[in-house]
Amino acid sequence: MSQAKPYLREADVFACLTDAVVAPGDGLPALDRTDAVGFLAGYLDASPRANRIGLRAMLLALEAGPLALGFGARLRRLPSPARHAYLSRLERGPLAPLAQALEALAKLAYYGDDGVMRALGYDPDAVVARGRAVRREEARW
Repeated sequence: MSQAKPYLREADVFACLTDAVVAPGDGLPALDRTDAVGFLAGYLDASPRANRIGLRAMLLALEAGPLALGFGARLRRLPSPARHAYLSRLERGPLAPLAQALEALAKLAYYGDDGVMRALGYDPDAVVARGRAVRREEARW
C-alpha cells in the first residue's frame, strides 16, 4: 500500500478547504497545478503519531461539520458560497482556533508551492543562490 492511500479522504477535504481559503485566480495557478495537496501527505508522514491523528480528525470533522450546523451537505458537496459561509461561521465560534490552524496550514501549502511563489514575484532559487554566495564571501559555515 502506498503512503498516500491512507490520506485520500483527508487530502480531498484539504483540497476543498485550500481552494476555498486561497481562491486561486488573478494569475495564480489552480490548486491542481500546485503541490499543495501533496504537501499534506508529506506533512502527515513527518508528524508525530498524535499530531497526525489529531490533524486527520480535524479534517474529517471539518468535512462533517456543515451537516451538524444545518448546511445540508458535507463540506466537499457544498457550493462555494455555502463553503465560505460555513468557514466564516467556524472562525467566529468556539472552534475558531482550530479553523484558523487549518486555514494557516492550507495557506502554507498553497503559497509554499514554487510555482505560486514565482507567480507572486518571489524566486526561491535566486534567494538560496544569494544566501550561498554571502556564506562563501563571508566564510560562514
